[in-house]
Amino acid sequence: MSDTARSSIVDAFRRIARDQPARPLIYLPAAGRVLRASDLAALAAAIGAALDAARLAPGSVVGAALGNRPAAIAAFLACAERGHPFLPIDGGTAAEEIAHIGVRLGASALMLMTAQPVPGFQTVHRIDPDVALAIADDPPAGPAHKASVLKLTSGTTGMPRATLTSEESLLSDTRALLGAMGIGADDFQIAAIPLSHAYGFGNLLLPVLLQGTAIVLREAFVPQRLSDDARAVGARVFPGVPFMFDFFGEHPPPDGWPPTLTTVLSAGARLTRTTVDRFRDAFGLKIHSFYGTTETGGICYDAGDDVVTEGTVGRPLDRVSLSLVSHEGAPPGGGRVLVRGPSVVASYVDGADPDVFVDGGFLTGDLGAFDSDGRLVLSGRVSPFVNVAGRKVQPGEVAHVLREIEGIADATVIGIADERRGEQLVAFLVAPAARPSVMELRQFCATRLASFKIPRVFVFLDEIPLTSRGKIDRAALESSARLASTGML
Repeated sequence: MSDTARSSIVDAFRRIARDQPARPLIYLPAAGRVLRASDLAALAAAIGAALDAARLAPGSVVGAALGNRPAAIAAFLACAERGHPFLPIDGGTAAEEIAHIGVRLGASALMLMTAQPVPGFQTVHRIDPDVALAIADDPPAGPAHKASVLKLTSGTTGMPRATLTSEESLLSDTRALLGAMGIGADDFQIAAIPLSHAYGFGNLLLPVLLQGTAIVLREAFVPQRLSDDARAVGARVFPGVPFMFDFFGEHPPPDGWPPTLTTVLSAGARLTRTTVDRFRDAFGLKIHSFYGTTETGGICYDAGDDVVTEGTVGRPLDRVSLSLVSHEGAPPGGGRVLVRGPSVVASYVDGADPDVFVDGGFLTGDLGAFDSDGRLVLSGRVSPFVNVAGRKVQPGEVAHVLREIEGIADATVIGIADERRGEQLVAFLVAPAARPSVMELRQFCATRLASFKIPRVFVFLDEIPLTSRGKIDRAALESSARLASTGML
């Protein structure tokens, strides 16, 4: 392993690989394989050798669109060893979108799952049949950013951006959540959420490297297999998102809930009381809310087993301080949530939205209040994000792509409630002449957007409805969306 950059995360993993080389870390049930500490170290070394051969400038950003595969963990480890800021990208992201993210955030190289060409990057090294290193045609002249990880987020407005996240922030966040959730080195976790997202990165990827907490890893959420996976290794912890628990509440595993899988976490989207009650009635377990943002890391955790009001996300994690800033639409005695603590980042990569980084903290887009027991209860959002199965989507980004389609004069996108996915995207299009087919719309979107960002429903209108004040009439759009989703429009 390289000694180019000192990293506490790298040092922790080195100790595990040195002292316990045969320690199982990653179970791959689909492949019938187990990666031990020595195997993960070898994969990181192979990726590191490719990075060294590419002769990247010190501090070069390296993006990785590797999905839920061991290479995603090894790639971060190799970058941390060499002082390269790591940019995790969702594995389902389209090539055009990967290119846009990479160029905008100053990536000198990309780690990719396949040989699929990404505009502006040339494949120079194949790590194995499924993992390749691609180098930017026009890499930045010097170090692009000083950070350990550039975590993609939708920010509070506008197009998705990334945070400048230091290793100190990563360590503080993961240690706080491991302590609050009681996750130890000898635990097993089910990895059903994306490792590339802040939730999966902090709850699943980093504990593997810091304390050897093993994970059962599949490339996608396969509910029919989760029970078998948990039973095979005695998994205890399952970090998920609400739609996963909705599925199990409606479709209990035929052999019952795995008896060892007793710590069940939910984050990424609003957890309804209906979901909590149905799951508890079916399996006798409470789903524990975990609240955090990409900009702050973990904020609150609902550790107790008592039944709570919908929207309750628990008490602040260790060293996290919360205050409420007065805001229109907040509940009585509440406000917009301001978070301070050692895990809060200082800014976005592009320096955008400076007003949300205030007084050494981050002003979230969430509204809430504290209950009589000091637990935070969220009541709504300031920003217009849509939560699609736990993944945040900025509707403006999707509308921007739709407006680039030939024949589309205007477009707007909203989210409406969906029983399975939390929310679904509905696109409203104005096409004065020939209207593209739904298949053509989806095919175009697939070249520019990750699959979860593609609208489920497309509605053609003569014009986008406006209110008397000239703003988009969301109520009219929501009415049309409900009709369209039921086939009545």
